[in-house]
Amino acid sequence: MSWTGSIRLKAVLKNNRTIVKDTYYDGAFKLSRPVFLDKLSPTYFLIHVGGGYVGGDRYHQLFCLEEGATMTLTTQSATKVYKTMGEPAMQETEMELKKGSFLTYVQDPIIAYESARYSQNMTIHMESGAGLLLTDIFTPGWSERKTEFTYDWIRSKLNVFHDGKRLIMDHLLLNPSDEMDSMLLLEGYSHFGSLLLIHEEVDGEIINELDEMLSPLRSNVRIGFSRLPIRGLILRILANQTQQIEKVFSVCEDLFRRRVLREDAIFYRKY
Repeated sequence: MSWTGSIRLKAVLKNNRTIVKDTYYDGAFKLSRPVFLDKLSPTYFLIHVGGGYVGGDRYHQLFCLEEGATMTLTTQSATKVYKTMGEPAMQETEMELKKGSFLTYVQDPIIAYESARYSQNMTIHMESGAGLLLTDIFTPGWSERKTEFTYDWIRSKLNVFHDGKRLIMDHLLLNPSDEMDSMLLLEGYSHFGSLLLIHEEVDGEIINELDEMLSPLRSNVRIGFSRLPIRGLILRILANQTQQIEKVFSVCEDLFRRRVLREDAIFYRKY
């Protein structure tokens, strides 16, 4: 298959520092030089040079972390999906996380504009002892009609395998024809966010502390927790502003870094 943009990255642990052993990018995808926002773990910015996704675009990402490697990946800015006349814009992401590795993958919002169709499929293979912090935000874009939910649809599939066994199978479909403001859909909100956190030290005590810390934010957003069969959680957020979801994400990540990683919070310096 011909890709509009493709990127692959393999990281290893060497002399107690994570380095990139192999990297390749092509087409509309680029990769920044590493930025060390903490001492031993690099941060890379994923860059799209095309300005946005359009109908028929195909993107592929492959991220591999070998045993003990830690890394942060984040997008440079929001991903804009424009009007798609025929085939949807699609993105395939694969991750392989070996024992003792930890990947933080913080994504800026997917903004779907009028008549946009977007599909993303993410498959993650983890070994015991590997960890992951993954975020997603979906928002409607501006339209000439000045009405909400003018995109055609957004589809997101997530499959997580732990030691070869399926841990999570999540399928999200946002389709405005389904009356998005109704019960069990967005219930009057316009923005959707999700956070997946898997780590051996994320126990009930940390989840309870996180619940208390998020309590003051609940006046503006809806937040739901789901505990996993292994140590970890999924967080769902409904809101009307991207910044409200990002605030929830920030509280979660800051608590995790402080309590589990024993590190300071990260400021990604994007804006």
